[in-house]
Amino acid sequence: MGRIIHVELTTDDLHGASDFFSSAFGWQFSPSAFVEDYLTADTGAGGGIDGALMTAVQQKQSVIVWIEVEDIHDAVRDVEKAGGRALGEIHELHGEGLVTYVADPTGLVFGVKQPAPTDDAL
Repeated sequence: MGRIIHVELTTDDLHGASDFFSSAFGWQFSPSAFVEDYLTADTGAGGGIDGALMTAVQQKQSVIVWIEVEDIHDAVRDVEKAGGRALGEIHELHGEGLVTYVADPTGLVFGVKQPAPTDDAL
């Protein structure tokens, strides 16, 4: 089953949005090691999930959820079989796993991620 593991918020003002979420909710931001104009967000301890802010140049949809999958190639095929479509190539984020954007038949964009293998999985 695909579990939501991450959320991205898009904005035309990365600095202003990060200042807002830091002030209003105490989120702490760090620049991504992988993507320009992308800030990862530490949203605090507890049962929630962390997220990120990114410029709307990368994706126009204002909120994008990420779903963890066991096999990203199977997940993309399943999306396409269900009437959705892939929105680009599958990319490897070193140490993180494989990622790509897909869309449902209505055009709703979401990400899928296959985590990198862990030492205990070897």
